[in-house]
Amino acid sequence: MSEEKIDDKSTVDKKDNTEKLQAQIDDLKDQLLRAVAESQNIQKRAEKEKSDISKYSISSFAKDVLSIRDNLQLALNNASEASDAIIKGVKLTMSEMDKILERYGIKMIDSLDKPFDPHFHQAMVEIESDKEPGMVVQVMQEGFMINDRLLRPALVGVSKK
Repeated sequence: MSEEKIDDKSTVDKKDNTEKLQAQIDDLKDQLLRAVAESQNIQKRAEKEKSDISKYSISSFAKDVLSIRDNLQLALNNASEASDAIIKGVKLTMSEMDKILERYGIKMIDSLDKPFDPHFHQAMVEIESDKEPGMVVQVMQEGFMINDRLLRPALVGVSKK
C-alpha cells in the first residue's frame, strides 16, 4: 500500500512538473512570436522612413526654387505688350522649370474655379462674386504638392455672395 502511495505521488509530481514545463514552453513561444512580429514591424517602419526620405528630402530645395518660379510668374503678369521677346523668354524658362519640377514629383495644385479646400489652399481674401460661395476665384500664389504631400498651399481669394 505504501508503495502505491509513493507511485501515485511520483506520478502526480511528474504530471505537475510536465504542466509547469509546458507552461514555460508556451510562454517562451509567445515571447518568440512577439519578438518576431516586433522585428518585422521595425523593418517595415524603417523601409517606409527610407522611402519617405528618398521622396521628400528635396522639400527645402524645392520651396526655394518655387520662389524663383513666383518671380518669373510675377514678371509675366506685369509685362507690357511691347516686350514680346522677354515674355517669350520668361514663358520658355517657366515651362522648362515646370518640367524639371514635375520630374522630381513636384506638381502645381489646380485651384482656380475649384472649391476651397483648407488642405491645399490658404484663403487670403473673400471676394464678392456671382459664383457659388466657397469657390477659388483668384490665385495669388500657386500651391504645390511633392509626390502626395503638400509642399506649399496656394494663396487664394474665395468667393462670397
